[in-house]
Amino acid sequence: MNHIKLTLRKLWANRFFTTLNILGLSIGISACWIIFRIVNYELSFDKALPESEDIYQIVNKSVFDGKESGFGGIPLPLYPYMQETLTGIEQLVPVYNRYYEEISIPSAVGTTISFDEPQEIKSTTSAYFDMLPYEWIVGNPKKALSAPNQVVLTLSRVKHYFGNADLQSLVGKTLLYDSTIFTISGVVKDLKSPSSFTAKEFMPIPKEELKNEQWSSANSDHKLYLKVSENSKAPILKNINAKVAEMNAEKFKKYHYKVWFDLLPLSQKHFAQEYASGEYTADKKIILGLSGIGIFLLILACINYVNLSTAQLPYRAKEIGIRKTLGEKGQHLTLKFALETLCICGFALLLSIPLVSYFTWQYNDFLPNNIQDFNTPVATSIFLTGLILAVTLLSSIYPTFLINKVKVIDVLKVKNIGNLTSNGISLRKVLIVFQFVIAQFFVVGTFIITAQIAYMMDSDLGFEKSAIVSIAIPQKAKHEAHASPFLYKHAIEQHTEIQDIALGHQPLDNSHWGNNLVAPSDTGEIRLNLAFKYTDADYLSLYKIKLLAGRNTIPGDTVGSVFINESARKALGFISNEEAAGKNISDHSGAPLRIQGIFQDFHSKNLHTAVGPLALMVTNNKYSLRTFNIRLPDRPSQWPKAIAILEKEWVNIYPKAPFIYSFYDDELKTFYESDVKQSRIINLATAITIILSCLGLIGLVTVTAYQRTKEIGIRKVLGSTVFGIISLLSREYIKLIIIALFIALPIAYWIMSKWLEGFAYRIDIQPWTLVLAGCSTLLIALLSVGYQALMAAKRNPVESLKDE
Repeated sequence: MNHIKLTLRKLWANRFFTTLNILGLSIGISACWIIFRIVNYELSFDKALPESEDIYQIVNKSVFDGKESGFGGIPLPLYPYMQETLTGIEQLVPVYNRYYEEISIPSAVGTTISFDEPQEIKSTTSAYFDMLPYEWIVGNPKKALSAPNQVVLTLSRVKHYFGNADLQSLVGKTLLYDSTIFTISGVVKDLKSPSSFTAKEFMPIPKEELKNEQWSSANSDHKLYLKVSENSKAPILKNINAKVAEMNAEKFKKYHYKVWFDLLPLSQKHFAQEYASGEYTADKKIILGLSGIGIFLLILACINYVNLSTAQLPYRAKEIGIRKTLGEKGQHLTLKFALETLCICGFALLLSIPLVSYFTWQYNDFLPNNIQDFNTPVATSIFLTGLILAVTLLSSIYPTFLINKVKVIDVLKVKNIGNLTSNGISLRKVLIVFQFVIAQFFVVGTFIITAQIAYMMDSDLGFEKSAIVSIAIPQKAKHEAHASPFLYKHAIEQHTEIQDIALGHQPLDNSHWGNNLVAPSDTGEIRLNLAFKYTDADYLSLYKIKLLAGRNTIPGDTVGSVFINESARKALGFISNEEAAGKNISDHSGAPLRIQGIFQDFHSKNLHTAVGPLALMVTNNKYSLRTFNIRLPDRPSQWPKAIAILEKEWVNIYPKAPFIYSFYDDELKTFYESDVKQSRIINLATAITIILSCLGLIGLVTVTAYQRTKEIGIRKVLGSTVFGIISLLSREYIKLIIIALFIALPIAYWIMSKWLEGFAYRIDIQPWTLVLAGCSTLLIALLSVGYQALMAAKRNPVESLKDE
């Protein structure tokens, strides 16, 4: 206890440096703590499921035009075929998505409670509950899905629908899913640990889906899992792949493609984005990147501590010398210093608690959605304990080595203590250079990422995006969406306040409607798989998409006509736009189509993806058109009146549908949300590295000024200026920072060039960007060093020259 009291007194006596050390270490510990929570959450997915190493998802793979791809859906006949034919499967579990517009719950007072578009509804079998560790509260797991129109709810969904109703009384109650009545047959607790299985409502699989024979059609809404031993995997795959090849032999040959199945281990599912089909997945590269950032920030904090601790050793020279003279062993000095470090780490951990809470709140949108519900106190305690011990060990090794290395006579003379050199190179200088290499890398990364995001936001996409409002065409029965969308279009066209209106897919969106076009060629035919967008006849003019050849769209183009972009024209083998215009081709089924026009390429995906072949087809089908695209007046001051007109006509045509609009240029920003989040993280890491590096510099300059107090006084008496003193104290550190810049800039250039390769359209890294980033870091360091140096330079030389 006395050792602890003495340690705390010593820390209080040197409270300026203690504060710097606690701040630096708390920032490093906070970063590691937050990143540990994220990484621990992502790596915990599906780990708590019993015998998860034997569970696999059957995934669909295909080859077309020499390109291999895959997704998580299966053809519907696969499950009944495997159920009836194959042996050696412990459990076979189909999981099919279900979608409903509305769920209605009749109440005792005659009113009805409704819930719009409930999510996480699955059709499955009782085997689902055998494979997964659901805890049943009410109902029989073997019988709960044995009859049609039964439904099992999770406890969270029960509370959402019924509040705190008695669970036993719920069995037998009915729910109306659109127009179909379902009876509650059971209630289960939600899975406690993170899992890829997120369903909240469970229903039997409809009989018509079990009798489906379409082996050539696979849908990502239909997934199939199996629990199987290692020895049975190969025979099962061989069997089902032979079956799909047999059932699709004619189509494989005709359309020159191939499909087969593979097994995806459940342990890999959370990171297999290719097979996600809308499920939440994580990117291993991001997890590794976050882990790297956390480790680097912690190392920087430890370097700060080491530099400040070794720089303070001259303060403690006489104490160390006297202790050694009186026979105190080096081992005891080592333990004493380690105890000081442990106390500082303890205080840093306490300070990191509010810091972690603040950053978790401030950057909540970057964290996984359900991470707040994921608590692992044992794992967190072990991690923090290990972290504190590791920081204590790393931060103590070098200072304690110096304490034990230097001879007593040198210590008492305050000679060469606080520094360890190799061939004239100080280890402290090496650590400072390393700190600023990391800091400079993050500064360069911030500049380049910010510039790339600005470039993407401001790039010419090939169509006009300003002053355009988007409104989804009503599709739901409860909204009485039977009215033709062209009625609304006609009503809007009567108002001069609205510049233009067109129906159809937005030019750049997340949807992908793909199909084939077939063009004759000298060698037979060219088959091109490309994206399709469905529009009305006014689409090209509204978005000001340039027509290069042929004619513009007309209402009569709904049959036998297609418009393609320049990339599609080249891919179909036509030499020029003029040659392609008017040519006859066919669709995937062989139906004839005429190319009526060729339009200029525009971006239909974000700038990560290169512009590819695209076709526009004019249609009157509201389910294909999807969106009202409306151009408002150029002057924003006229927009409120125009929007009021849109709402007025909307109420007349769709009185039961909500009027919800959005500006298209705002929607386009959402396509870069992941890039913006990445930018925010890099900005935060940059700020932290700069703060840590500058905290270290402030402490080192303070120590240097103290050690050279009399020298500074003599120089001032002899006529040295304040600027000269500042230069004297900061010159060494500025040299080290410049060395760090020369090391960091080529490394940052290479790494950020690799990062930019992930964008089909990207900026070029200009030399001035690197120079500006370097100057920014140097300026921040100068301000940090300069302030402490200025305080020392302004000190009265009379006080500096007094004897101790």
